[in-house]
Amino acid sequence: MSGLSWRAAGRRQTADNCGMRGELTRGTLSVLFAGAAAGCGVAAWLLLGPVWIIAGVAAGPVIALLALGPVLGLATPDPVTLLNKGRADQAAARIHRDMRMLRTLARIWPGQWRDYLAGQLIVLSAALHAMHRGAQALQPAAEAVTIYQGLAAGRPEKHTRGLADALDRQARLLAATDHPAEALAAMEVAVRLYRNLAAADARRYLPILAESLDCQADWLAEIGKDSDATAAAHEATAIYQDRLPSSKTAARPARGMLLDGELLCRQGRYREAAKPLAQGWHIADPKHQQDALWQAAPALRAAYRADPDNFAAVWHAETGRELPNWVRR
Repeated sequence: MSGLSWRAAGRRQTADNCGMRGELTRGTLSVLFAGAAAGCGVAAWLLLGPVWIIAGVAAGPVIALLALGPVLGLATPDPVTLLNKGRADQAAARIHRDMRMLRTLARIWPGQWRDYLAGQLIVLSAALHAMHRGAQALQPAAEAVTIYQGLAAGRPEKHTRGLADALDRQARLLAATDHPAEALAAMEVAVRLYRNLAAADARRYLPILAESLDCQADWLAEIGKDSDATAAAHEATAIYQDRLPSSKTAARPARGMLLDGELLCRQGRYREAAKPLAQGWHIADPKHQQDALWQAAPALRAAYRADPDNFAAVWHAETGRELPNWVRR
């Protein structure tokens, strides 16, 4: 099972409000912005004249809102940084502590804060999963999906990526907590959204699409839908082969290609399986992908036995090496 993704978690870091020690309620915000309005009104009157009082009063809350996030964000490391440093418990504690404030801001200014709230919910779900609380992690992930669905309905050009990321996150959590049908349904929508995004920006979104397709293929194979799994794995492999550079650290491309070859072998399509098996084995890192290599070994032997000369030729062409003796046994 692939690792959990939370790409949307780091958005709008300049608006990080989690440095507050106390709870910022609606009443506190009202006082804060009323004070800002009064202060700006007085300043406008003194500097520009009485005519500018109304403009100063209107600008005060906006200025306070813009200043609030960056000022508070300087207080302590943000949850994403904490999570990246392996301090998931501290990341979760910070978000829990300030969730009431975030929800208040999102209610008062949904256009400015709902996207940020959804991103923090995704970070919270990642932190809870890292703490081995997968069942609890599902709730904030589902809430993030709901928020992004509403945002994407209004402004798809801005929020489709956020929705796709939230669905991807939710799908992986559902799979990790033994909800395969729900995981596949969520990932199917995410894949469709990533495919649309990749059509407009291939360089940015094709790698993400390929990784999601790999997950989809894994889960389909687990429930015995080999034909659908092969189609997803084959699409991912085509992206890896044609669009992405091979790399010794390309963990997902290696696993995706090996899975593609395994599924083709399972259907008796041994000649087609030779190339993705050879490519996947060649770029895999044995130190970190021993399980994937071990699982693919029977498929390599089966593909070789089905057509020894073809498999050996493909292996040499893709790896530049002779076929290992253990494959021939």
